[in-house]
Parts: sequence; C-alpha cells; structure tokens
Amino acid sequence: MRAAGAGLRDFWRVLTLVRQSHAMRERLQAPDLTYLFWEATRRCNLRCVHCGSGCEAASPFRELTTGQVKAIVDTIAQDFDARRIFVAITGGEPMLRPDLCEVVAHFRSLGMSPSMVTNGTLLDAEAALKLRQAGMCAVAVSVDGLQEEHEAMRGRGTFLKAVEALGHARRAGMELVEAVTCVRPANLPQLAQLEDCVREAGATHWRLLTIDRMGRGVSRDADLWLDGAGVRALLDFVAARRSAWLKSGEFDVSYSCGGFLGARRDGQVRESGGCHAGLTIGSILCDGSVSACPSLPRDWIQGSALDTRFSELWKTRFEKHRGLGWRKQGPCADCSWFSVCLGGGLHERAVQPEEFCWLDRLDAS
Repeated sequence: MRAAGAGLRDFWRVLTLVRQSHAMRERLQAPDLTYLFWEATRRCNLRCVHCGSGCEAASPFRELTTGQVKAIVDTIAQDFDARRIFVAITGGEPMLRPDLCEVVAHFRSLGMSPSMVTNGTLLDAEAALKLRQAGMCAVAVSVDGLQEEHEAMRGRGTFLKAVEALGHARRAGMELVEAVTCVRPANLPQLAQLEDCVREAGATHWRLLTIDRMGRGVSRDADLWLDGAGVRALLDFVAARRSAWLKSGEFDVSYSCGGFLGARRDGQVRESGGCHAGLTIGSILCDGSVSACPSLPRDWIQGSALDTRFSELWKTRFEKHRGLGWRKQGPCADCSWFSVCLGGGLHERAVQPEEFCWLDRLDAS
C-alpha cells in the first residue's frame, strides 16, 4: 500500500507540474504583471562574501529620486491592476534609503502589496513599526547559518541583529516574516538548529536556496557551492520539514525558485517553480532601468522607465523572455523533460551556463 501511495503521489506531482507548464505557456502568449521588483539601491552597509549583486558602500549608478520612483509607480498603477501586484523591495540594502517609508506608503496607497528583503542589521523595533504603519506587509531577513557561519559571510556583529530583526518585524505586525538562508557546505549540517533559531526569533516562513555563481561569489573557491550529494541532502531536509509543516500548519519551509528539480523533488520542496521573468515578473532597477528579474545581467535590460512608460516596455519589449529561444537550447533541445521544465531558470542559464541544469547536478556524485 505504501508503494502504491508513493506512486500516486508522484503521479499527482507530475500532473501538477504539467499544469504549471501549461499556465506558463499561456503567459508566454499573454504576459500579466503580478510581481514587481524594485531595486531600491545598490548601496549596502555590508560587504557579504556571496553577494550576487557585488554591492558596495557607494552605488555605481545614479539612483532614482523619491519623485521619480513615485512617478514610475503611478504609471504602473494606471496601466495594470495594482491590487494584484506584489512588490518586492530589494537592494543593496533598502533600509539605506531615507525615503523608504514614504515610498512604501505610496505603493500601498495605490493598492499594491509591498514587501522587503533586508540583511536585518538596520531593522530595529522603531524602523519595523514605521514600515508596518506605512503599509509594509512582509519582510524577509537573510540568516546564513548560526553565528559563526553567518558572520563568516556577512561580518562580525551581524548575526544577532539579523535574528532580532525577525522578532521586530513579527511584533510590528507584519503579515509574513521570512528567514532566508543561502545554504553552502559549512552551514548544511546546522539546518535543524537554524530552524529552531529562526522560529524562536519570530519567523513565520523559512526559505532555503543555494548560491549562484554570480556577483562577488564568482571569484570564490568551491566552498560556497554544494555538490550533488549536498544538494540532495538539502532537498531531503526541506522535503521532510515541509511535510511536517503541511501537517501542523505552523511554519512554512520551502526551497527557492531555482530551476526544475525533477517531478518528485519539485513537488516535495515548494508549491511551484519555473521561471516567470518577463511573463508575470518585472523589475525597476535602481537607476530606472527596466528588466525582468534583478538577478539577470544588465545586458537583459529592456529600456528605461525614465524615458519610456513601463507598460510600453512591458508590451513591446521582452521578446527574448517570451519566446522559446533561450529555453530550448543546448542540453534542453532534446531533453525529454522540456515540455514540463521549459528550460529552467533564466538567471541560472545566464550567469552559470555550464551547470544550470538541476537534474544534471542532482545526478552528480
């Protein structure tokens, strides 16, 4: 009976993935903006070893003023259904913008749902309460291991501030408080302890991901990246914890949106995957450039919202995102999983083309 049950679960997972791929194909033909990234700044108060953006204390770009951000967002609210748009405010470190609460309030006044990804070091109780009062609905805080391992990546004195930020956000009344962990060989054995830590601190959700070979991490040795066995161990951990969460409903554990993991694993570790960059996801970068996902290289920029209305760029650009050209190339061209996977994640293929395929990585020793 157990074997039959497992087979039935695998069948439903495949069916779910097929339905998701059909929905993605529909979006290829009829893009629908529902998720907007705003890269608030490229400045950061930290200099993390694995920073995918390579952020520094000063920004290499002339960043948008408060008025420019509001004007761009106003056009988006006029041209799309703002009530359906979830906004993810990223950086750099968004807390470095003195106008953050003002812009968050503007997003909210238009009907959008703003959230933020932060390193947590500047998110004290007062700041969390002000952001919540401005309309912030969710906060994600990076916690990359227990104290020694977190601070090996992010600097001395950062761990307790990050953990405390989870509690500040929770007590301020945020609807969702998420801990985000970049998993590497050094912190992989700590995951069970780290789960206890972030739960006790106040997190309602915990998202785990591996580190892409991009930004500052490109020049690092292999100590940042899991091998095949390590990735399998990570996914097994997430699957076990997610199964427990689904039964209790108390704490959401999931794997991030990285490429296709295979029918069985994909359904075990997250609700949905697939790359929707340019299909349902758009980005305003710190200088007003418009892209699909802020993780993409800048040569994928589709224009500037300072020169052209965002909706016009959304309608007339993004051709590369909305065709199968980048998807059905190389090893994907003849892959039997292509009709389900649709080529995996674009940013992974763009920044690490030699090893973007998760099925290959999972099969590795």
